[in-house]
Amino acid sequence: MKPFLLSIIVLLAVMPALRGDAVDDLLQQGDELYAGRQDLGQARQALARFREAVRLAPDRFEALVRNAQAAYYVGDLAAGGDEKKKLFQEGMDLSRRMIALHPERVEGPYWLGVHTGSYGEARGVLKSLFLKNDIIRAMERAIAIDGAYEQGGAYCVLGSLYYKVPGLFGGSKKKSRQYLETCRRIAPKSSVCLLFLAETYWSLDEEELAIRALEDLRAMEPDPLWVPETAKDKAEGEKLLKKYRE
Repeated sequence: MKPFLLSIIVLLAVMPALRGDAVDDLLQQGDELYAGRQDLGQARQALARFREAVRLAPDRFEALVRNAQAAYYVGDLAAGGDEKKKLFQEGMDLSRRMIALHPERVEGPYWLGVHTGSYGEARGVLKSLFLKNDIIRAMERAIAIDGAYEQGGAYCVLGSLYYKVPGLFGGSKKKSRQYLETCRRIAPKSSVCLLFLAETYWSLDEEELAIRALEDLRAMEPDPLWVPETAKDKAEGEKLLKKYRE
């Protein structure tokens, strides 16, 4: 066999391993950057690493999950509506790929529901009512697989949805309360759940419960995995607490 042909064969044989190493490095770099996501610049850099990992390995499930998670975080904090919609659409596309790869796993339907809901909010709730049933189906599927995933996040999303959608179009403050209280039982340290729960209690004229939820949020020691999110929710909680006590 000619040396040149042999070199090509060897190269083709080792390329998958080299690509795998590159993806592993990108995921590690992304994880390290994402740990410092309280700095939005680092969160954006993490997102870039995860996107490159997905480009190199389109069927690498953990790369898809990390990309979707980082896209949500950056999209949630993005200032412009166009960027938000673009990032949440990206997350929806990634989530559908997760579902196609592993329909039995919770990550796909969960992140599909999160990104669909966030996309709808970025467009405007009344303009996005047609998405409501898609979000409900995705979150009910996530709950059926693993309701505790992401601090009971599927219950929290449903609680938020039923709070924000007008009653005329299927919203329900009572359903919101039920879902959010379930989330709180699953994840007592879910700061966003307490924030949403306070709003729901207030809308149901449960003023004392609303204030108590916000006081619990204020006193909460954050879960080490959720420090940036908890800090953001605490700041929002302080604003609500001031408003409710006026």
